Amino acid sequence: MALAPPPSLGPVPDQTGDGSGQAADGFSGESAAIVNHVEALADHDAAGHGDLQAAVASAGASRGRMDAVIAAAVADVQSKGLAVNTPAGQQALVSAIKRHLEDTKSTLDQGSSDAATHAAAADTTAAGYQSIGHPPNGAAPMMPQMPMMPQMPMGGGMPMGGGMPMGALSPLQGLTNLLGQPVSPSTGSVTGSEAGGRSGLGVENGTEAAAIPVGEVNLAKQGFPGGPDAYRQYLGKALDTMGITDPVARANWTRGLMTGLARESGYHPDAVNLSDSNAHGARMADGAPAGASRGGLQTIPATFASNHQPGTSRNIYDPVANITAAMNYLMRRYHVQRDGSNLSVVGQFNPHHAPGGY
Repeated sequence: MALAPPPSLGPVPDQTGDGSGQAADGFSGESAAIVNHVEALADHDAAGHGDLQAAVASAGASRGRMDAVIAAAVADVQSKGLAVNTPAGQQALVSAIKRHLEDTKSTLDQGSSDAATHAAAADTTAAGYQSIGHPPNGAAPMMPQMPMMPQMPMGGGMPMGGGMPMGALSPLQGLTNLLGQPVSPSTGSVTGSEAGGRSGLGVENGTEAAAIPVGEVNLAKQGFPGGPDAYRQYLGKALDTMGITDPVARANWTRGLMTGLARESGYHPDAVNLSDSNAHGARMADGAPAGASRGGLQTIPATFASNHQPGTSRNIYDPVANITAAMNYLMRRYHVQRDGSNLSVVGQFNPHHAPGGY
Protein backbone atom coordinates (compact mmCIF):
# COMPACT_ATOMS: atom_id res chain seq x y z
CA MET A 1 0.00 0.00 0.00
CA ALA A 2 1.50 3.31 -1.02
CA LEU A 3 1.43 6.07 1.57
CA ALA A 4 1.00 9.72 0.73
CA PRO A 5 3.92 11.92 1.77
CA PRO A 6 3.41 14.22 4.74
CA PRO A 7 1.92 17.61 3.92
CA SER A 8 4.22 20.56 3.43
CA LEU A 9 4.64 22.92 6.34
CA GLY A 10 4.47 25.89 4.01
CA PRO A 11 6.88 28.79 3.70
CA VAL A 12 9.19 29.56 6.59
CA PRO A 13 8.75 32.88 8.36
CA ASP A 14 10.67 35.93 7.25
CA GLN A 15 13.77 36.34 9.41
CA THR A 16 14.19 39.99 8.64
CA GLY A 17 12.39 42.86 10.26
CA ASP A 18 12.12 46.55 9.53
CA GLY A 19 14.11 48.91 11.70
CA SER A 20 17.18 48.42 13.81
CA GLY A 21 18.26 48.22 17.40
CA GLN A 22 17.66 45.68 20.13
CA ALA A 23 13.98 45.14 19.34
CA ALA A 24 14.75 44.38 15.69
CA ASP A 25 17.63 42.12 16.68
CA GLY A 26 15.37 40.27 19.10
CA PHE A 27 12.73 39.78 16.42
CA SER A 28 15.36 38.42 14.04
CA GLY A 29 16.67 36.03 16.70
CA GLU A 30 13.22 34.64 17.51
CA SER A 31 12.42 34.28 13.82
CA ALA A 32 15.60 32.29 13.31
CA ALA A 33 14.61 30.00 16.19
CA ILE A 34 11.19 29.43 14.65
CA VAL A 35 12.81 28.61 11.32
CA ASN A 36 14.95 25.99 13.08
CA HIS A 37 11.85 24.50 14.69
CA VAL A 38 10.02 24.35 11.36
CA GLU A 39 12.98 22.63 9.71
CA ALA A 40 13.22 20.14 12.58
CA LEU A 41 9.49 19.39 12.27
CA ALA A 42 9.94 18.74 8.57
CA ASP A 43 12.80 16.35 9.30
CA HIS A 44 10.73 14.44 11.85
CA ASP A 45 7.76 14.35 9.45
CA ALA A 46 9.97 12.74 6.83
CA ALA A 47 11.41 10.29 9.36
CA GLY A 48 7.95 9.37 10.64
CA HIS A 49 6.69 8.84 7.10
CA GLY A 50 9.64 6.57 6.39
CA ASP A 51 9.01 4.61 9.60
CA LEU A 52 5.36 4.14 8.67
CA GLN A 53 6.22 2.92 5.18
CA ALA A 54 8.75 0.48 6.63
CA ALA A 55 6.21 -0.81 9.17
CA VAL A 56 3.58 -1.35 6.45
CA ALA A 57 6.10 -3.16 4.26
CA SER A 58 7.23 -5.31 7.21
CA ALA A 59 3.64 -6.22 8.07
CA GLY A 60 3.03 -7.22 4.45
CA ALA A 61 6.17 -9.34 4.40
CA SER A 62 5.17 -11.05 7.67
CA ARG A 63 1.73 -11.82 6.27
CA GLY A 64 3.33 -13.24 3.13
CA ARG A 65 5.66 -15.46 5.14
CA MET A 66 2.79 -16.75 7.27
CA ASP A 67 0.63 -17.44 4.21
CA ALA A 68 3.52 -19.42 2.71
CA VAL A 69 3.92 -21.46 5.92
CA ILE A 70 0.19 -22.25 6.00
CA ALA A 71 0.13 -23.19 2.31
CA ALA A 72 3.14 -25.47 2.74
CA ALA A 73 1.56 -27.13 5.77
CA VAL A 74 -1.73 -27.77 3.96
CA ALA A 75 0.08 -29.20 0.94
CA ASP A 76 2.22 -31.44 3.13
CA VAL A 77 -0.76 -32.79 5.04
CA GLN A 78 -2.71 -33.40 1.84
CA SER A 79 0.20 -35.21 0.22
CA LYS A 80 0.59 -37.52 3.20
CA GLY A 81 -3.10 -37.94 3.87
CA LEU A 82 -3.43 -41.16 1.91
CA ALA A 83 -0.54 -42.84 3.71
CA VAL A 84 -1.60 -42.28 7.33
CA ASN A 85 -3.07 -45.75 7.57
CA THR A 86 0.43 -47.09 8.19
CA PRO A 87 2.68 -46.42 11.21
CA ALA A 88 5.36 -44.95 8.96
CA GLY A 89 2.84 -42.67 7.29
CA GLN A 90 1.50 -41.50 10.62
CA GLN A 91 5.02 -40.77 11.86
CA ALA A 92 5.78 -38.81 8.68
CA LEU A 93 2.59 -36.77 9.13
CA VAL A 94 3.43 -35.96 12.76
CA SER A 95 6.96 -34.93 11.76
CA ALA A 96 5.61 -32.68 9.00
CA ILE A 97 3.13 -31.02 11.37
CA LYS A 98 5.86 -30.49 13.96
CA ARG A 99 8.15 -28.92 11.36
CA HIS A 100 5.45 -26.55 10.18
CA LEU A 101 4.60 -25.56 13.75
CA GLU A 102 8.27 -24.69 14.27
CA ASP A 103 8.19 -22.64 11.04
CA THR A 104 5.10 -20.86 12.33
CA LYS A 105 6.79 -20.01 15.64
CA SER A 106 9.87 -18.72 13.83
CA THR A 107 7.73 -16.55 11.55
CA LEU A 108 5.78 -15.13 14.50
CA ASP A 109 9.01 -14.44 16.43
CA GLN A 110 10.46 -12.58 13.46
CA GLY A 111 7.29 -10.55 13.06
CA SER A 112 7.31 -9.71 16.78
CA SER A 113 10.95 -8.62 16.58
CA ASP A 114 10.22 -6.45 13.53
CA ALA A 115 7.24 -4.89 15.29
CA ALA A 116 9.35 -4.10 18.37
CA THR A 117 11.97 -2.43 16.19
CA HIS A 118 9.39 -0.28 14.41
CA ALA A 119 7.74 0.58 17.73
CA ALA A 120 11.09 1.75 19.09
CA ALA A 121 11.64 3.86 15.99
CA ALA A 122 8.19 5.43 16.41
CA ASP A 123 8.95 6.18 20.07
CA THR A 124 12.18 7.90 19.14
CA THR A 125 10.54 9.98 16.40
CA ALA A 126 7.77 10.97 18.82
CA ALA A 127 10.41 11.97 21.37
CA GLY A 128 12.03 14.14 18.73
CA TYR A 129 8.75 15.98 18.21
CA GLN A 130 8.43 16.52 21.96
CA SER A 131 11.93 17.95 22.20
CA ILE A 132 11.34 20.66 19.58
CA GLY A 133 11.07 24.03 21.23
CA HIS A 134 11.53 22.66 24.74
CA PRO A 135 14.55 23.45 26.91
CA PRO A 136 16.61 20.50 28.12
CA ASN A 137 15.20 20.59 31.65
CA GLY A 138 11.71 19.99 30.33
CA ALA A 139 10.27 23.41 31.17
CA ALA A 140 7.58 24.83 28.93
CA PRO A 141 8.94 26.62 25.84
CA MET A 142 9.00 30.38 25.90
CA MET A 143 6.56 31.96 23.48
CA PRO A 144 8.25 34.36 21.08
CA GLN A 145 7.35 37.94 21.95
CA MET A 146 8.62 41.39 21.16
CA PRO A 147 10.44 43.15 24.01
CA MET A 148 8.35 45.80 25.69
CA MET A 149 11.32 47.99 26.54
CA PRO A 150 14.33 48.75 24.32
CA GLN A 151 16.70 47.69 27.10
CA MET A 152 15.14 44.18 27.18
CA PRO A 153 16.48 42.43 24.08
CA MET A 154 14.96 39.12 23.06
CA GLY A 155 16.90 35.87 23.30
CA GLY A 156 17.76 33.79 20.30
CA GLY A 157 15.18 31.11 21.09
CA MET A 158 15.86 27.50 22.01
CA PRO A 159 18.79 25.95 20.16
CA MET A 160 17.92 22.91 18.10
CA GLY A 161 19.86 19.64 17.68
CA GLY A 162 23.13 20.24 19.48
CA GLY A 163 21.47 22.54 22.01
CA MET A 164 20.74 19.61 24.31
CA PRO A 165 23.12 19.00 27.23
CA MET A 166 25.99 16.69 26.38
CA GLY A 167 25.31 13.15 27.50
CA ALA A 168 21.62 13.71 28.29
CA LEU A 169 18.95 11.56 26.71
CA SER A 170 15.79 13.41 27.68
CA PRO A 171 14.10 12.79 24.29
CA LEU A 172 13.97 9.08 25.20
CA GLN A 173 12.43 9.58 28.62
CA GLY A 174 8.75 8.98 29.33
CA LEU A 175 8.56 6.47 26.47
CA THR A 176 9.25 2.75 26.19
CA ASN A 177 12.52 1.13 25.36
CA LEU A 178 13.24 -1.43 22.66
CA LEU A 179 12.16 -4.21 24.99
CA GLY A 180 8.71 -2.65 25.30
CA GLN A 181 9.24 -1.76 28.94
CA PRO A 182 7.85 1.45 30.48
CA VAL A 183 10.43 4.13 31.20
CA SER A 184 9.95 6.55 34.08
CA PRO A 185 9.39 10.16 32.89
CA SER A 186 11.29 11.48 35.90
CA THR A 187 14.35 9.22 35.86
CA GLY A 188 14.38 7.51 32.49
CA SER A 189 14.82 4.15 34.23
CA VAL A 190 12.76 1.04 33.56
CA THR A 191 9.82 0.79 35.92
CA GLY A 192 8.18 -2.24 37.49
CA SER A 193 9.59 -5.71 38.04
CA GLU A 194 11.65 -5.60 34.84
CA ALA A 195 13.99 -3.08 36.45
CA GLY A 196 15.32 -5.52 39.00
CA GLY A 197 18.33 -7.81 38.92
CA ARG A 198 17.77 -11.49 39.58
CA SER A 199 14.22 -10.73 40.69
CA GLY A 200 13.28 -9.20 37.36
CA LEU A 201 15.33 -8.69 34.21
CA GLY A 202 16.48 -11.97 32.75
CA VAL A 203 15.79 -13.92 35.91
CA GLU A 204 15.24 -17.13 33.98
CA ASN A 205 18.89 -17.12 32.94
CA GLY A 206 20.36 -15.56 36.07
CA THR A 207 21.54 -12.24 34.63
CA GLU A 208 22.45 -9.59 37.15
CA ALA A 209 21.42 -6.70 34.92
CA ALA A 210 20.11 -3.67 36.77
CA ALA A 211 18.58 -0.79 34.85
CA ILE A 212 20.13 2.66 35.04
CA PRO A 213 18.41 5.91 34.05
CA VAL A 214 18.64 6.46 30.30
CA GLY A 215 19.85 9.98 30.96
CA GLU A 216 22.93 8.59 32.70
CA VAL A 217 24.18 6.72 29.62
CA ASN A 218 27.52 8.28 28.67
CA LEU A 219 27.82 8.92 24.93
CA ALA A 220 31.39 10.24 24.87
CA LYS A 221 33.69 8.29 22.56
CA GLN A 222 36.86 7.25 24.38
CA GLY A 223 38.87 5.89 21.47
CA PHE A 224 39.02 2.30 22.69
CA PRO A 225 41.25 0.08 20.51
CA GLY A 226 39.40 -2.06 17.98
CA GLY A 227 40.05 -5.20 15.99
CA PRO A 228 39.59 -8.95 16.65
CA ASP A 229 42.56 -9.27 19.02
CA ALA A 230 41.40 -6.36 21.20
CA TYR A 231 37.86 -7.73 21.29
CA ARG A 232 39.01 -11.17 22.42
CA GLN A 233 40.50 -9.43 25.45
CA TYR A 234 37.33 -7.38 25.98
CA LEU A 235 35.26 -10.58 25.80
CA GLY A 236 37.46 -12.21 28.43
CA LYS A 237 36.92 -9.27 30.77
CA ALA A 238 33.18 -9.23 30.04
CA LEU A 239 32.85 -12.94 30.84
CA ASP A 240 34.85 -12.41 34.05
CA THR A 241 32.53 -9.56 35.00
CA MET A 242 29.49 -11.76 34.35
CA GLY A 243 30.98 -14.52 36.51
CA ILE A 244 31.05 -17.00 33.62
CA THR A 245 34.11 -19.12 34.31
CA ASP A 246 33.34 -22.51 32.75
CA PRO A 247 35.68 -22.99 29.74
CA VAL A 248 32.94 -24.47 27.56
CA ALA A 249 30.53 -21.63 28.35
CA ARG A 250 33.24 -19.03 27.65
CA ALA A 251 33.98 -20.72 24.32
CA ASN A 252 30.26 -20.68 23.41
CA TRP A 253 29.94 -16.97 24.10
CA THR A 254 33.26 -16.05 22.51
CA ARG A 255 32.52 -17.90 19.29
CA GLY A 256 29.05 -16.39 18.90
CA LEU A 257 29.88 -12.85 20.04
CA MET A 258 32.95 -12.63 17.79
CA THR A 259 30.64 -13.49 14.88
CA GLY A 260 28.15 -10.82 15.98
CA LEU A 261 30.85 -8.20 16.51
CA ALA A 262 32.21 -8.73 13.01
CA ARG A 263 28.73 -8.32 11.54
CA GLU A 264 27.49 -5.50 13.75
CA SER A 265 30.50 -3.19 13.79
CA GLY A 266 33.52 -4.84 12.21
CA TYR A 267 35.14 -4.82 15.70
CA HIS A 268 34.94 -1.00 15.98
CA PRO A 269 34.05 0.20 19.52
CA ASP A 270 33.05 3.69 18.27
CA ALA A 271 30.74 2.42 15.51
CA VAL A 272 27.40 4.24 15.10
CA ASN A 273 24.60 3.20 12.76
CA LEU A 274 23.11 6.31 11.14
CA SER A 275 20.91 4.49 8.64
CA ASP A 276 18.73 1.99 10.52
CA SER A 277 15.27 2.64 11.92
CA ASN A 278 16.65 3.66 15.33
CA ALA A 279 18.72 6.57 13.99
CA HIS A 280 16.25 9.31 14.91
CA GLY A 281 16.02 11.98 17.56
CA ALA A 282 18.02 14.98 18.65
CA ARG A 283 21.75 15.07 17.99
CA MET A 284 23.62 14.05 21.10
CA ALA A 285 27.13 14.59 22.52
CA ASP A 286 28.68 12.17 20.02
CA GLY A 287 26.98 13.89 17.09
CA ALA A 288 24.59 10.98 16.46
CA PRO A 289 20.79 10.87 16.84
CA ALA A 290 19.52 10.01 20.31
CA GLY A 291 18.19 6.57 19.41
CA ALA A 292 21.05 5.41 17.16
CA SER A 293 22.70 2.02 17.68
CA ARG A 294 26.19 2.40 19.13
CA GLY A 295 29.30 0.43 20.03
CA GLY A 296 30.72 -2.94 19.09
CA LEU A 297 27.41 -4.79 19.46
CA GLN A 298 25.27 -1.84 18.34
CA THR A 299 22.97 -1.36 21.32
CA ILE A 300 20.62 1.62 21.44
CA PRO A 301 20.85 3.75 24.62
CA ALA A 302 17.52 2.51 26.00
CA THR A 303 18.53 -1.14 25.65
CA PHE A 304 22.00 -0.45 27.09
CA ALA A 305 20.43 1.28 30.10
CA SER A 306 17.82 -1.44 30.67
CA ASN A 307 20.41 -4.22 30.53
CA HIS A 308 23.37 -2.49 32.17
CA GLN A 309 25.70 -4.80 34.06
CA PRO A 310 26.60 -3.57 37.57
CA GLY A 311 30.28 -2.89 37.97
CA THR A 312 30.78 -1.79 34.36
CA SER A 313 31.09 1.68 32.88
CA ARG A 314 27.99 3.64 31.93
CA ASN A 315 29.70 4.58 28.66
CA ILE A 316 27.89 2.85 25.80
CA TYR A 317 31.13 2.80 23.77
CA ASP A 318 33.09 0.99 26.50
CA PRO A 319 33.52 -2.48 24.95
CA VAL A 320 33.12 -4.42 28.21
CA ALA A 321 30.00 -2.46 29.23
CA ASN A 322 28.59 -2.73 25.70
CA ILE A 323 29.21 -6.48 25.53
CA THR A 324 27.77 -7.30 28.95
CA ALA A 325 24.63 -5.24 28.28
CA ALA A 326 24.17 -7.06 24.97
CA MET A 327 24.65 -10.43 26.71
CA ASN A 328 22.00 -9.55 29.31
CA TYR A 329 19.67 -8.47 26.49
CA LEU A 330 20.27 -11.74 24.60
CA MET A 331 19.53 -13.79 27.72
CA ARG A 332 16.34 -11.90 28.42
CA ARG A 333 14.97 -11.25 24.94
CA TYR A 334 15.98 -14.48 23.23
CA HIS A 335 16.26 -16.76 26.28
CA VAL A 336 19.90 -17.52 25.56
CA GLN A 337 21.23 -19.74 28.33
CA ARG A 338 23.83 -18.39 30.73
CA ASP A 339 26.35 -20.89 29.38
CA GLY A 340 25.75 -19.61 25.83
CA SER A 341 24.93 -23.13 24.65
CA ASN A 342 22.01 -21.95 22.51
CA LEU A 343 23.40 -18.60 21.39
CA SER A 344 23.33 -19.87 17.80
CA VAL A 345 19.51 -19.64 17.81
CA VAL A 346 20.01 -15.90 17.27
CA GLY A 347 21.05 -15.80 13.63
CA GLN A 348 23.32 -12.77 13.92
CA PHE A 349 25.57 -14.73 16.29
CA ASN A 350 25.50 -17.97 14.30
CA PRO A 351 28.44 -18.24 11.88
CA HIS A 352 26.40 -20.70 9.78
CA HIS A 353 23.41 -18.32 9.48
CA ALA A 354 23.04 -15.31 7.24
CA PRO A 355 23.45 -11.92 8.99
CA GLY A 356 20.20 -10.30 10.03
CA GLY A 357 20.50 -8.09 13.10
CA TYR A 358 19.16 -8.95 16.55
